[in-house]
Amino acid sequence: MKLPNESAGVIRGAETVKPRPTHSPEDWGASAWEQDWDPSEDLNKEDIEQIANEAEEEFRRIPGQETPRDKWITPLLDFGSVSGAIDPDQERSEDNLQGEALANQDESQRALRYITQLVGIPLVSGFIFSRALADPVLSFTLQNNAEAFAMNDHQKVEGAHAVHVEEARLRMDAAIGKSPPLTEEGLNEHLSEFALELEEEERHHNEQSLITLVSDSVSGIMLFSILAQKTRGRQALFNTFSRLFEGLSDIAKAVLIILIADTLLGYHSEEGWTGLLELVLGHYGVEAEEEGVVIFVGVVPVVIDVFFKYWIFIGLNKISPGAVVTIKQIDTH
Repeated sequence: MKLPNESAGVIRGAETVKPRPTHSPEDWGASAWEQDWDPSEDLNKEDIEQIANEAEEEFRRIPGQETPRDKWITPLLDFGSVSGAIDPDQERSEDNLQGEALANQDESQRALRYITQLVGIPLVSGFIFSRALADPVLSFTLQNNAEAFAMNDHQKVEGAHAVHVEEARLRMDAAIGKSPPLTEEGLNEHLSEFALELEEEERHHNEQSLITLVSDSVSGIMLFSILAQKTRGRQALFNTFSRLFEGLSDIAKAVLIILIADTLLGYHSEEGWTGLLELVLGHYGVEAEEEGVVIFVGVVPVVIDVFFKYWIFIGLNKISPGAVVTIKQIDTH
């Protein structure tokens, strides 16, 4: 038996539920592609509001999703949060602090292991490669090729100066009677032997410089390859450094930044950059040219200064605005 007005809906007690509009298969045919489809078609205002409310509730169930409005209203309406702020649960707070401390401890240990890998693996790799491959090959070349690892112009000038010093020493010893007088032939023979010894030492020095270059190159490649890999150790290292830096006070941050900036970019840093460049080049047996040193000192510190100021303006302002204010106040004095 049909109820009255059945087409208008199904009566459940005092509530009337309207049937959903149905679409025939022809509505989804090829002709439907030529028409604009309106999702609210054949739906009244109540149905649209119901669908919107269901979608919003489903969105709230997704973890980590909250609207800006909820961010400010929830603390006012969430009685649990209000009561927790007024009368905090001490046991729960201690558990949270203990869990955070354990997590930080585990992260710090992982960072230390990663630092050990960063230091140990490149050094061991460079040492093994240089001693097992580079050293035997270069030593064989040095012994069997007289032209290999020849002295450069700077070494020849230094060697000539050493020969003149040796000649002056011999003549001084002969003049004061500490050694028997030498004939010109004997003097030239002694100086010739002395010069050959100097040449052999410089060739061996050039060989060792090349071995050092090979070893450091392998170590550098290994270091950058390890840093380029996205691992938990690398993330733990970055997080540990960030946590240590954020744990400092604003004054400590400002003093640390100013100390690094003045050391690298201060008015006295030109001599430091020059000495560092000469030390590095001398480590590989390369003589630093004055023009190259001037260009390096004039360009590299300026580039570093630009990136340093950019980091302070963009990065440090977000991390610690108080440190930026402290730096500005110190710079004004």
